[in-house]
Amino acid sequence: MAMTADVPDPSTYEGSAAVWIVEDELPSAALAADLCALNGTLAYVYRDAQLFLDALRSEARPAVLVLDWRLERGLAAPLFMAARHREPTLPVVFWTGTAADALPQMIQQDPRARVVDKANGTVAFEGALRWALDLAGIAPPAAGSPRVSR
Repeated sequence: MAMTADVPDPSTYEGSAAVWIVEDELPSAALAADLCALNGTLAYVYRDAQLFLDALRSEARPAVLVLDWRLERGLAAPLFMAARHREPTLPVVFWTGTAADALPQMIQQDPRARVVDKANGTVAFEGALRWALDLAGIAPPAAGSPRVSR
């Protein structure tokens, strides 16, 4: 089915930053969305490349893009280039099973992109998410504040 997977109720996350996740594997997409929620961000999951491109053209810019390098049909590079063309300063986190040095130079040398190996676990992802949110000017949730969960 070609549709966005998890679109949370925005009123639950009022004032939160939006993170767009492009991931075709449902368990990985759900984990990334949960980690975003635990870090105070609203996550939109796109399991279909065309829906992501449509949103990129018509929706407000996200604070961060999380992109799986190993998308079906090798679509990660074109999606990255489309996002970079439309939003040159958008922080991008590649959350993938591919080693960083195996990715194209355009990604390795992009100062607004980070590569996180899925094998390194959730702490590595959360660190990259925090880096990206900082780059986007989004402050971390206040200490002791309740965390939002879905």
